Amino acid sequence: MAACGKLSIVFVDEHGKVWTLGAGGPHLGLGTDTNTGQVRPACVGGCDLFGALVVSVAAGRMHNAAVAADGSLHTWGSGRDGRLGHGDMEVRWRPTRLGKELFAGSPAVHVACGHKHTVLITAAGRVWTCGSGEHGRLGHGDKENKWVMTQVGIDFGGAQIVYVAAGVAHSAAVGADGSVWTWGRGTSGCLGHNDEQDRLVPTTMADEVFGGVKVVLVAAGTMHTVAVADDGSFFVWGYGGDGQLGLGDNANRLAPTRMMPEAFRDSRVLTAACGSMHTLTVTEGGSIYSFGEGGRGMLGHNDEHNRPVPTHIEAQHFGDAQIVSVAAGHDHSWAVTADGVLFTWGRVQGLGHGDGEDKLVPTRVTPQLLQGPRVGRCHSIPLLPMLALAFAMGTHPRLGSAAQIDTATGGSRKSRRQQGTEPAATDTMGCAYGEMPGELVHQVVETCACVLWPEGRAGELEGVVRLLGGGIMKLRVST
Repeated sequence: MAACGKLSIVFVDEHGKVWTLGAGGPHLGLGTDTNTGQVRPACVGGCDLFGALVVSVAAGRMHNAAVAADGSLHTWGSGRDGRLGHGDMEVRWRPTRLGKELFAGSPAVHVACGHKHTVLITAAGRVWTCGSGEHGRLGHGDKENKWVMTQVGIDFGGAQIVYVAAGVAHSAAVGADGSVWTWGRGTSGCLGHNDEQDRLVPTTMADEVFGGVKVVLVAAGTMHTVAVADDGSFFVWGYGGDGQLGLGDNANRLAPTRMMPEAFRDSRVLTAACGSMHTLTVTEGGSIYSFGEGGRGMLGHNDEHNRPVPTHIEAQHFGDAQIVSVAAGHDHSWAVTADGVLFTWGRVQGLGHGDGEDKLVPTRVTPQLLQGPRVGRCHSIPLLPMLALAFAMGTHPRLGSAAQIDTATGGSRKSRRQQGTEPAATDTMGCAYGEMPGELVHQVVETCACVLWPEGRAGELEGVVRLLGGGIMKLRVST
């Protein structure tokens, strides 16, 4: 997955390494005190730097953050207003670790970076924030800065929080029950409470505004917010002056407005991203739509025109591959395909092609620039079909031989035969499927969608999995 800030871009490859590029400064995390920009992807120290595989990343205006599989949070860039959470305003030129002991012992799961603040959720479903408290964007009931990660005091109606987003001066969260909470600056209705008032603490949005559907993911731009529901419904609210709400006009919406399915050719929306003034969506078929401000070509339609309604970006630009995740920055956009190929377009500074040119259409970042690995943490298993089938038989209940976790032995897997609930096989290989026709093997592997998922709690949260690019694969498994 990738995250686009105003001045830098960060993304994670399949091996849990973090890459960066963009304008020069500490937000690149490359350990240098020069202002030289990075026009091609550069690896931020790899796994050794973070101490564990990185699951996800987030990008703000001048700071970035990463969550590692061991539950630690790593931040770098400008420390102004305390947005890095280290108790000071020092610049961090390299990622610096914040251990889970700082979050009441609960592992970090998902992080979002706003303009001047950082929002984190832990495995316990609690929200922690740091940085500028202006407009109440930290959710602590005041406008004071917080120099270290501080737990938001309200209990969110008893719901565990499973997803967060951060805009320029507002924040949003999703509960496991589908509830949506917003706080911070309310200008243009970006909080969705049918007014323009600031909220100093997280305030829940009425269930009826979403028509009873369960929201799983939210995204926040400068002054607009969007939400994706588990049934594929898509909602928008806030500032619409550049068409970023996709409703065909430039009007603001003070409360969530549901976009009609025909806007996406009657396909369900799986995930979405908000740039400063534009929006990207991905549908269940792996198609991508863009709308809003089109300057520098960031909408991907070979021009710089604004689009007030969702406009499909032609699949030919992506080699007809399915898109699984997107990211939107100030004036550039990114997309990752199901096979882990990265495409970028918009302003040259955040594209990674190294050629000094804006891109008006999605353009592939050559694998050589990434030294080979695929982008993202959710992928089909890169194994031979028979090996993938063996994996599927051990993990997928539809094959009737799923391994079970033995909690008494610390989580090791035992087959049904080992548990004494199934007779031994008559074949010496212990696998009655070994002589299946090759075509059937391929069909089973495809149907089972054998995939690699992010480690720990992150891989269990619907919104986070969609953000990381696993939405299409998860949909295939569920059907």
